[in-house]
Order: sequence, then structure tokens, then C-alpha cells
Amino acid sequence: MPAAARATLLSRMPAPRHLVSIDDLSLAEMEAIFETAKRYSEDTRAWADVARGSIAATLFYEPSTRTRLSFESAMLRLGGGVITAADMSRSSASKGESLADTIRVVSGYADAIILRHQSEGAARLAAEYADIPVINAGDGSHEHPTQTLCDLYSLWIERGRIEGLDVVFAGDLRYSRTIHSFAYALARFRANIVCVPQPGFELPAYVVQRLREEFGVEPVRAEAGRLGELASKSDVLYLTPQKPHQLSLFTDPKGLSVDHVDAVYMTRPQTERFKQEAQLDETQYLQLGQRQMAAESLRDAVVMHPLPRREEINADMDGDPRSIYFKQAARGVPIRMAILASLLGETDCLKGEPVAQSPAWDAQREGLVCPNENCISHTEARHVSSKYRLASRLPLRATCAYCSQAIPFGAVGCSTSRLYHLPDSRDLRKIRPDHLVFFRDAAHAEATGYQAAANVGSAG
Repeated sequence: MPAAARATLLSRMPAPRHLVSIDDLSLAEMEAIFETAKRYSEDTRAWADVARGSIAATLFYEPSTRTRLSFESAMLRLGGGVITAADMSRSSASKGESLADTIRVVSGYADAIILRHQSEGAARLAAEYADIPVINAGDGSHEHPTQTLCDLYSLWIERGRIEGLDVVFAGDLRYSRTIHSFAYALARFRANIVCVPQPGFELPAYVVQRLREEFGVEPVRAEAGRLGELASKSDVLYLTPQKPHQLSLFTDPKGLSVDHVDAVYMTRPQTERFKQEAQLDETQYLQLGQRQMAAESLRDAVVMHPLPRREEINADMDGDPRSIYFKQAARGVPIRMAILASLLGETDCLKGEPVAQSPAWDAQREGLVCPNENCISHTEARHVSSKYRLASRLPLRATCAYCSQAIPFGAVGCSTSRLYHLPDSRDLRKIRPDHLVFFRDAAHAEATGYQAAANVGSAG
């Protein structure tokens, strides 16, 4: 088909659904995917007509075993085909081809793209340039939504529900993209999270802030004595959707007592993402074995791990009926079958319009810079126009539209009044979002022709 004719045809087609973040799915859509995956799991060989003739392209800029193989297995089980570039260091990327160009080219070869990339926000950028569904198979330390769906599915199968469960996160919570996606999803399902980090590898502040501001999750100091040896070296944080007045009913000065746990989610040290300042003696890393799981509160807890593991889960746990990490890995096939079938339009799991995202505004025009050096806005400068989203109006907070990290600013103006305010000014609530102008500091605002709003009665 000539390029012009193809462009006309594509312009008439509905925009594809992407799975870049776990936020791209509603709770009802996730539950529909779980039901579909459960049906597929009864006999994964019985669905070879679902996606016959469709092709998935797997583009992996980072090494992968489970994610890539489970996606390829899922597509083949559905009767489709796979084209793969499992080592992008040997692709045109090694010649300097941009991610945006690669995505535009591969969109003409396949019906869906499964992307793993080392830069945070890479999948969001890919979705901007693709006219077929993009599935995020992990972008740096940002998100890994299909692993999250697999984890949620495992909890749903094992416990029969997700809402109200108490889930322990243990190990490297700072760099684990799986943890970050899982935290957001559990918050949406109104489950509780108990953070037991390796010291120095706590859940990032921007993740905790987002959980609080967007999902109503309250961070509470926890009294972890009942967790036994598992929490003997960690400062434990309890993240719960309970409201502050409800928390006051069952907390004391020592912190909230963790009496029962439904699942322990262990993570390895993500050494491939460590920053220079991150130091770790792996011989001192958190261990999970029969001794640590002997605490009364953990008696019925299932043990989960996204794999691969190193030494953080002892081999003596492999035969323990509470350990489900190998089941978890196996469930990656039916859940990814359901994801692929849904995004290809072969199921009715994705009903209605996609979850609405807040508008993204041009950041470069205002001199804003994402502070995350590994953000795609830094590593793919040729095709990225830096963007930000408003994460909160009071306090006013802007985040990178690609990697979700907070963008610093020192003054905020109104484009109609040409007045600027300090970031904590309550007058900022009166300004329309599309009239907000962000500045590095007051001097930057004044150099741009704005005046201080001090002693002025109203904002523009």
C-alpha cells in the first residue's frame, strides 16, 4: 500500500490502546483481564485462533529472560507470530538510530510492540510515535506494568481478593520498577503495604508522595516486632488507604502494629541501576528463609518474587507451600495472553475510553528540566519535547510526563496577569492550569517580564 494511502487509512482508525503504566487500566479492566487469564490458564494450548495472523515485535534494550520468553510464548499460544530483537545493542540502535525512529519503522512490521528500555519514560515516548499498541516491559527503574498485573493476578488467585490485603515489600524498594508499579496498583485496590527496605534503599520519596496525593494513602510508622527477624534491621513504614482519623483508633506512640501479613514480596538488589552514591555490601542484604518466615504474623503469608533471585531467598524456602514465586513466573504466560488479546481487540476486557491522563504541558518553553538524568527526556534529546503534568494543585507540584519524578521550580506565574507567586501561595489555586507558567526562581520570572504578586489582591 502506498505511504499516503496507509496514512489516510490510519487517520481513520481509532487510536490504539497502550499499556505504558498500570494507570492505563481501570480496576474493572484489570479484573476482566484476570478472569480472561484464568480461563486461558485452564488449557493454554486451546486458544490458537485468538490472534491468528497477528505479529508482536519484542524490542529489548536490556537483558530479559522471563518477560521476553513469556510474552513470546503468550503470542504463540494465541496463534500469532513473533519477530524479536532481543539484543538491541546489535540493532540499528548501535548505529545511532533513535528510539522514536525505531518505533515508527517497527510499527509497519507488527501489530503490537513489546518494549524494554533502560531509560525511564521510554515506553511513554514510544507510545507517542507508534500507531500500534505499545506494551511496557520495563523502563529503567520507573514501571513494569505487565509484571504488576502478573503479581496482582497471583494475589487474586491465591487470596481470592486484593482489597484490604496486607502485603510486605522487602529488599531494594528504591530501584525496583516492579515495586513502584505494584505499589500504585495495590493503592488503587485499597490494599495495605508494609515497607521493609534494605537500609539505604527505601521507597523513593516521589513514590510515597504520589501514593499520598493521588491515592489517599497515609504513611504511618510501624511497630514491626511481630515481623520477627525479617524486620530486625529495617525502619518499617506502613502505607494504608485508611484515613488519619481512622488510624488514630488503632495506633500508639510505638507505631502501628503489624499483626498479620497476606504476602511477602521479596526483591533482589537492582545493582544494574545503582547510582554512584548507592553502596551495598551484598553479604548484609536482607535474607528470607525459614527462620525469617517463622514469625507468627507471617505464618499464612505467601512468598513472592519477580525473579531472577540471587541469595535473598534461601533455597530452604523452595519447598515451602507458602512459596509461589515459580507459580508466579508460570502465570506470566496466561496473563500476558490476556493482555495481548485485549490490546489487539480480540477480547472485550478493555471497554469504553482509556483512563484519562492529566494534560501534559511544554516544559522546555518555561526552562523546566527533569532532574532525573536517566529520563528519556535526557537520553533521547532528538525527538523528545520535555513535558510536565500537574500532580497536585495544593501544594502545587509538577512531575515529568515521562518518568513521573518531581520537577523543581521556584516561582509560578499567571500568563494573563503577568504576576508571579511563590510555590506555596494559596492564590495559585485561582489560576487556570493552562495559564500557569513555571520559573526556576523569582529572578527567572522577572527576567521574563513578570512582576511579584506581593500586595496584589487577586491572581490572573
